[in-house]
Amino acid sequence: GVGDSVKSMINDLSTDNLIAIAEFLPKTSRVLLAVAMTAPSSAWRGRQDQPISKASKAIISSAKPVDRPVPGPSLIEGLCAENEESNNQAKLKHGMILGDELKLQIGEYYAAKNWGILDFVDVEKSLASRLNDSDLFAILACIDAKKNLKRLSLTHCFNIVGHGLEPLRGSVILKQLDLSLVRQCEDPRSLKNDAGLISQEEVVPILDDILSAGGNAFRRMKFPW
Repeated sequence: GVGDSVKSMINDLSTDNLIAIAEFLPKTSRVLLAVAMTAPSSAWRGRQDQPISKASKAIISSAKPVDRPVPGPSLIEGLCAENEESNNQAKLKHGMILGDELKLQIGEYYAAKNWGILDFVDVEKSLASRLNDSDLFAILACIDAKKNLKRLSLTHCFNIVGHGLEPLRGSVILKQLDLSLVRQCEDPRSLKNDAGLISQEEVVPILDDILSAGGNAFRRMKFPW
C-alpha cells in the first residue's frame, strides 16, 4: 500500500537525512515517529526487546540537548492557542502566565541529555489525550527508558490507564513520575471532564518494583487525585 511505500522510502534515507528531518519536530513527536518506523504501537506490547529499525535508531539518537524549544516560538504560540480554544483546561496556579511557564517547562525538557526526561507537554493536548497504554509502552521501550529515563511527565495523557509503564519496572535511575496529567503551572484539582483514567491498581505494582530495586533513585511521585 501507499503507507508501506512511504515507510520503505523513509527507511532508505541516510542517517544524516533522517536526523535533519527529525530536527524540525518537537522532541516528543520524534519518538512517536521512531516508534512508527519500527512497528505499530500494538506490536510493541510486552516486547521490550523489540528490534528497532535503523530509521528509528537514527531518530532517537538525534535528540540532543538544546537551550531553546524547537521549533521555537511557534511551538509555544500553538500550544497557547489550543489552550484558549479549549473549554476544559486546568486553571493556572496564582500569578502564572501560560506562555512563560511553557517556555520554562519545555526548555528544561529540551535541555536534558538524550532521553533523561520525557514530557508530553510539547505536543498538542488533542494528540496527547488520544495516546493509549500501547503507545506509552512502545515509546518507553523505544527510548530504553529503564536505562535512560530519570523523569516522566504524562502531561495531558488522559487516556493512559497505567500498564503502559511496564518498561520502567526495576528502574534504578527513575527519579520522578508525574501522573498529575497537567502542566507544571496548572492545578490538577481544577480539571472537571478530563480527570483521566490512571488506575492505582495498574501503577502501584510497577512503582513497587521500582522502589524494591536496590539502589533506586526514586524521589517524587504525583498522582492526578
